[in-house]
Amino acid sequence: MMVNRTTENGIIPLHVASKRGNTNMVGLLLDRGSQIDSKTRDGLTPLHCAARSGHEMAVELLLEKGAPMLARTKNGLSPLHMAAQGDHVECVKHLLQHKAPVDDVTLDYLTALHVAAHCEGQPNARALNGFTPLHIACKKNRVKVMELLVKYGASIQAITESGLTPIHVAAFMGHLNIVLLLLQNGASPDVSNIRGETALHMAARAGQVEVVRCLLRNGAMVDARAREDQTPLHIASRLGKTEIVQLLLQHMAHPDAATTNGYTPLHISSREGQVETASVLLEAGASHSLATKKGFTPLHVASKYGSLDVAKLLLQRCAPPDSAGKNGLTPLHVAAHYDNQTVALLLLDKGASPHTMAKNGYTPLHIAAKKNQMEIATVLLQYGADTNILTKQGVTPLHLASQEGHAHMAALLISKGGQGNVQTKSGLTALHLAAQEDRVSVAEILARNGANLDQQTKLGYTPLIVACHYGNVKMVNFLLQNGASVNAKTKNGYTPLHQAAQQGNTHIINVLLQGGAKPNAITV
Repeated sequence: MMVNRTTENGIIPLHVASKRGNTNMVGLLLDRGSQIDSKTRDGLTPLHCAARSGHEMAVELLLEKGAPMLARTKNGLSPLHMAAQGDHVECVKHLLQHKAPVDDVTLDYLTALHVAAHCEGQPNARALNGFTPLHIACKKNRVKVMELLVKYGASIQAITESGLTPIHVAAFMGHLNIVLLLLQNGASPDVSNIRGETALHMAARAGQVEVVRCLLRNGAMVDARAREDQTPLHIASRLGKTEIVQLLLQHMAHPDAATTNGYTPLHISSREGQVETASVLLEAGASHSLATKKGFTPLHVASKYGSLDVAKLLLQRCAPPDSAGKNGLTPLHVAAHYDNQTVALLLLDKGASPHTMAKNGYTPLHIAAKKNQMEIATVLLQYGADTNILTKQGVTPLHLASQEGHAHMAALLISKGGQGNVQTKSGLTALHLAAQEDRVSVAEILARNGANLDQQTKLGYTPLIVACHYGNVKMVNFLLQNGASVNAKTKNGYTPLHQAAQQGNTHIINVLLQGGAKPNAITV
């Protein structure tokens, strides 16, 4: 029949009449056999259309004619959800009077964060998993609808799949009147979602100052613990919500509450560079000396993330610049590792020692040399860092730069007194390590600056024997061209040719033989 002809989107004339609230046309179409339960491509029935547009007379007529109240769109919305969403109180009332389930839940999956994106101008946006009409009314700040739903018995403690109650939603959205009404009707401010977050956590994250104030005045737990033991103060500190931080502290929030990893709010604000928040926390008695489980103080964290202003603040408040973590790392070690030059310079200016060793013996200069942090290395050297300082294994910064192939770093260290023939506990020089990794450009610098090409390790290995062992043809050629002994022997009598033969490297064997290697040399 013509009354049921559809567009490509599945729209029939009854959908259009219902949307426009044309009651006479709705009645006429129904009398002529129009399908009252017809769905568009998105799953909208005529009742959805009338409810969404707030046409209570059309809603009433469709209900009297048997329109399905429980019909859902593809995104899980019932007509009651749509009426609640649009703040259409009379439509809600008609649906409830016709026994529409007051706590009917939606179907689809979104997280709590999608609540904020569920815009006014998108009434058919994806529904939230388990959202009741009351959840939607609270999200949309529909006070009258909310009161009506509660009057008809809507559960104020109904939870979504992600554990959100209506007060979570209202708190996150900043709807103070709704929050107050829910509290007055017995809603608990301390119920938690699946992430362990209370309404106070969510209001803090969203920066809803007045809602935070309201929740605190109504007895919300100020130090409620969410996942990983985060309190609302941690969340507000991370986001730099200074006014909320002050409110929480005024209500006796613990300024040194620690997460499961040992992070206090001051650690968090240091990480995020929230200097104003950090200042408020320190004024409230937060400790700048507490360490995370990895042994990091707030100053370590500021050094890691390059939070210069927070680092300045912490040092002004007498945070020790050389405090050592579990591995003996100081903030200066950390700043060097992450190439945070301005923080490193600040630490040095405030008395941090460039000579401090971690438990493995690494100084900040070792780290800078290994990671090729030229600017930081230059600053460390200007402040007196020792180029020949040894780790527990006897490794100098030059060893590390050579092993990594950092030619410019090697040149810098040598220019500041770095010695190329210093040996590790096993007897390795910087040239041995360069030979091992085939770092010819570094070997050239070392050779020009007096490196012993035939220096032996404790087992008698020369750089050439090492290069042959690792099959590094370019290095073999370089060392031979610069006069390395082609017949040098290890303590076991192995020559470079023995090593090349053992590795089956015919190219290197030919190079060695052409360089005068003795083919009949005998091991011990």
